[in-house]
Amino acid sequence: MPLPVPDEIVGDLAKVEQVIHARMQGRPIVAQTASAALRGMEKPYLRAALVVLAARLGRYDARRVIHAAAAAELIHFATAVHDNLINEAARRRGQPIGDQRWNGDVALMSGDYLLALAASEMALAPDARIISMYSRVVMTFCEGRLAPVTAVAPLDQALAQHEYVVESRTAALFETAARVGVVCGGSDDTLSNTLGRFGRELGMAMHIAAEVRDYEIDGPYAGHDLRAGRITLPLIYAVDAGGGADLAAVVDQHAPDTHYLTAAIDQVRRLGVPPARARMRDHAQRAMDALAFVPPGDIRNALGALADRVSHM
Repeated sequence: MPLPVPDEIVGDLAKVEQVIHARMQGRPIVAQTASAALRGMEKPYLRAALVVLAARLGRYDARRVIHAAAAAELIHFATAVHDNLINEAARRRGQPIGDQRWNGDVALMSGDYLLALAASEMALAPDARIISMYSRVVMTFCEGRLAPVTAVAPLDQALAQHEYVVESRTAALFETAARVGVVCGGSDDTLSNTLGRFGRELGMAMHIAAEVRDYEIDGPYAGHDLRAGRITLPLIYAVDAGGGADLAAVVDQHAPDTHYLTAAIDQVRRLGVPPARARMRDHAQRAMDALAFVPPGDIRNALGALADRVSHM
């Protein structure tokens, strides 16, 4: 999926990709092992794009930005590997967690190695604050992963848990990437707060979009979250909209009947997907609203195009 960004940004992201590949290929054994988890994840480098775009609103120097942008993507890769590894819900179902080669110590060490690579890139960034910012976002991710959504109802409790998880595991890195870009460009705290808010809302919208797509795809992969026992926003809304205790109980069943599971997925599509999509679009609109405080021009247009794309997913 090509990013709706100016041509010069595309060139910067190509440099980010070159840095990541160079670091990975420098350790061929790790690179070969990591390819199983990174397959299909490398692009479109959305977090790196936020770093670069935010930096271009200030005094831009690619040499000062590329390493910070690469660190954002490496953190994303590492947390995704760890996320797959510790997916208690999938393990509880007795289902494989991704590629079987990724179970256990191999995935753990590979994710740790990616975090070490990210740390190396942070050390090459232009400002010591960047290390602290990225370190906090990794800690935030871990805190969110240790506090999964456990309540399907009542609605207020379920939504509060869900928002915390989405903020911790997705939105925090988007927010931090935008703020890091501001630091790289030497801009002020006002712009940092504005773009941080944009990044947070964009990340929230993208996470919910993925949860919605999980129920909208066709075929045997539809409703993968429900099959794995994961509570996501469409399920929360579906239970509240009339699905009731029977639907809520699906996530606790070890091996639900196929017919019943299919009916449950259809029910979530009907009752839960529309309000979840509305919430996704609300976050995307909030991201757009934040851009009112960004100077007009190609960069603001590119950021707006990202938010607009998410709102139409």
